Amino acid sequence: MRATLLALFAVALAAAQPIRIRVLDSQDRTVPNAHIEARSASSTVVLTTGPDGIVEIPLAAPCDLAVHAPGFEPVRARLTEASPEAIPLRLRPAILRYSVDVAVRDDAQPSALTGANVEIARTGARTVLDAVDRVVPSAFVTRRGAMGYGIATNGTGGISIRGIGESPNTAVLVVVDGRPDFQGLMGHPLPDFYSLSGAEAVTVVAGPASVLYGSNAMGGVVEVKNWEPSEGMTTKLTSSFGSFYTGQHNLTHGTRFDRGYYSLNAGVSHTSGDRRRSAFRSQDGTLTAGYDLSNVWKASIEGRYGHFYVEDPGPVTAPLPSSYATVGRGGFSVNLHNATARTWGYMRALSSHGKHYITDGFRSTDRTSGFRLDQNVLLTPQLTLEFGTDVLNFGGRARNVASFTDYGRHEITSAAGFTRAQWIAAPRLRLNSGVRYESNTQFGSIAVPEFGAAYDLAPGYTLSAQVAKGFRNPTIRELYLFPAPNPLLEPERVWNYQAALQARPHNSLTASLTAYYADLSNLIVVTGRFPNLQLLNAGSAVNRGIEALLRWRAQRRLAIQAGYAALRSTNLAPYVPANKFNYSVEFDAGRAFVSFGGMLVGKRWADQQHTSELDPYLLGVLRLTVPVNRKWNLFATVDNLFNRRYEVVPGYPMPGANAAGGFTVSF
Repeated sequence: MRATLLALFAVALAAAQPIRIRVLDSQDRTVPNAHIEARSASSTVVLTTGPDGIVEIPLAAPCDLAVHAPGFEPVRARLTEASPEAIPLRLRPAILRYSVDVAVRDDAQPSALTGANVEIARTGARTVLDAVDRVVPSAFVTRRGAMGYGIATNGTGGISIRGIGESPNTAVLVVVDGRPDFQGLMGHPLPDFYSLSGAEAVTVVAGPASVLYGSNAMGGVVEVKNWEPSEGMTTKLTSSFGSFYTGQHNLTHGTRFDRGYYSLNAGVSHTSGDRRRSAFRSQDGTLTAGYDLSNVWKASIEGRYGHFYVEDPGPVTAPLPSSYATVGRGGFSVNLHNATARTWGYMRALSSHGKHYITDGFRSTDRTSGFRLDQNVLLTPQLTLEFGTDVLNFGGRARNVASFTDYGRHEITSAAGFTRAQWIAAPRLRLNSGVRYESNTQFGSIAVPEFGAAYDLAPGYTLSAQVAKGFRNPTIRELYLFPAPNPLLEPERVWNYQAALQARPHNSLTASLTAYYADLSNLIVVTGRFPNLQLLNAGSAVNRGIEALLRWRAQRRLAIQAGYAALRSTNLAPYVPANKFNYSVEFDAGRAFVSFGGMLVGKRWADQQHTSELDPYLLGVLRLTVPVNRKWNLFATVDNLFNRRYEVVPGYPMPGANAAGGFTVSF
């Protein structure tokens, strides 16, 4: 009995101990004014470290931490027990990036809309790109129905960032599991392949990222990170069903042990569609595993495979009797990571492949394979150097069995070296620069630079500026396939200039304002009239705009997020809005969590010639989450709450008000 009482007393004493954190840099110097968001099973707090880098968190262990500090990479950690001593948490220097992190979670806790993290679980998003569209104001994604973006002529899912995206989508790069993911012949990503079932976080980089990623990152990058278990064994099942027989069912399982972890994710999505012959079905699975070889080296593998079937009903003015496509795609990356106090990085071998079958007779197989090395070195406490190299070989074969056309087999290889550096010139001033030199078997060589600076006006206030060049190489489709192949095409180019003010006047409030000027040249355009079409580097545009973000936790139970983007262009692409406003309000009602959000999309051109417009529209989404107990959550979502009639692309009316409900159970 006495032993039992002593054990209970020890547990109570441990629970009463606050968690103390000391935030340090890689040289063990304290980091003041670091922003810390701590979440336990019952509460969320937001704090800032003092001059000694220490903060006391008034929560019981275990809890999850997210730490952000200017000039350092963000860190996420899970603390399983309290300690009377301050627990050290070390940050690594980071080179300035303009990005928004989209956290993908499905727990019952209210969002902490602070820092750069945005919860999207209760926005009603069904895919990665849908989530990006709903929370990033400068990003816009085309859609054509309840579910299923589709491919080929009437395919949607095209993402543009600051008005740059191309058609099809080849100027915004999607990076999955650390590898650039695109169709090897067409050069565009496959939006129906990016479900939320295995995703942990999505990072959207606005503006050119060609120094790090090369071609296709001219407008920006969408990076999808796989989920990794934080501790013990986790198994979770989420299932929903709603209007138009639409359903999504995801099973996640993962285990972390002493020196490694693994995770398995499987998802099924389906709908009969809001129009006749607009059905969609998909299945996907992911595998992630890692093992700590030593205190310095870690090996990991990430892979996924998906298959989808999508029907195209055609525009309402010209319905298609039976048009569909089936696509199967898979890929993997094998990684070797290293990390010490003064250097960190990875080596990665990657590969992906796909098969496309379309009812107009088009058949294709494609693949991409390559290698990437990326290493960071802390040369001095003030100077961080990043350098690396990547080699990519991509291509495939295509034919049309209906027209008896054989497009043949084509492939292209690119090899590049890149370097970036950040110098802390003064306690408040950070300077960075970088350059990439790339050689391509088709286009020869190209060099792209970037320069940036950030100045801390005061604690919580940072003014920054950047100049960067981006490029996009012509795709194999444009060079050798259709509609008017031209093997003499040259890369597109953009020079981007931007300035941003980031402010955190209080722990509960974060705001930013960015202005940019993008000069695009050598754009590939279709000239002439059918059948005398020709692809030429004859296009240009100047895009100017502003972006504003506001995230405010008004009180412990109430969080508000809003974002606005305005774009003016001398040659605005079709379907891209000149104005876009995103909003969300989340409220913890005690026994339930209520989320209301949506977006306002302005007018868009409906054609390349700018002769007709698409009307603006306002969308609302209402989501209710009810935690039944520690294992069960129930939720319901109403999309297009205001029952608006609108079109994202001409001829494809979007569904009116529709609803879905489901549950999440943890084992």
